[in-house]
Amino acid sequence: MKLKGIRILGILMGLLLGTILAMVSIAIQRGRNSDARNGGGTDGVAAGLGDRVKEGEESDLEQVAPPDPGRRNQLRELISATQSEPNWTRRFELTERSGKTVRSEELLGQPYVVCFFFSTCPGTCKRQSGEMRLLQSKFKGKPIKLVSISVDPDIDTPEVLKEYAEGFGADPDQWLFLTGELENIIKVGSEMFYLPGVERRGHPDRFCLVDAKGTLVGSYIWLDPDERDQLVAHIEEILGSNE
Repeated sequence: MKLKGIRILGILMGLLLGTILAMVSIAIQRGRNSDARNGGGTDGVAAGLGDRVKEGEESDLEQVAPPDPGRRNQLRELISATQSEPNWTRRFELTERSGKTVRSEELLGQPYVVCFFFSTCPGTCKRQSGEMRLLQSKFKGKPIKLVSISVDPDIDTPEVLKEYAEGFGADPDQWLFLTGELENIIKVGSEMFYLPGVERRGHPDRFCLVDAKGTLVGSYIWLDPDERDQLVAHIEEILGSNE
């Protein structure tokens, strides 16, 4: 494997490790909250995990994953490492629920938040779309787009996406729902947004923030309240710099 490929793989593994550690941190915190509510009991998986992690182990976790809000430093390294890759995916052309073709170039000039989902998801997708709806409400009338990309294009036709979007009150001028060929969507997820695990009916629970120049600047675990707050703060930072 080329040295550059090893470097890219290492950074991607760092992103994946950061996600795992963040989820462990959430579980630990939930365990502590459960203990407090139950007078020190250990009911539930999160509480059990919290009991098994000692103080020294928590310190080790913090040392392994130094603070990097939104994984912004890691993403800068990844983007720099892939600049010279000739076949790297740097743009997309997908179909919106309206039936119109949407090109990534058309989104330039304002930031956008992107996530991956599928309409029949039995897991977190509906909660994820609910969080996108909250972003839509918070930034209503602001120059920012929201983009949800399906990882199940055989099912998620424009007609299906239109019905799904209506269920979340998605403003068609601000919140786009996109579909296309699965192979292309996987490449967009892994190479354009540096997300491991984008596959048919599979995706990470992350929101990616792209600035007005089309550069990926942040990646946030939406299940983590602190990371959701970081996303909002970084959106406001970008919007403020564009004024």
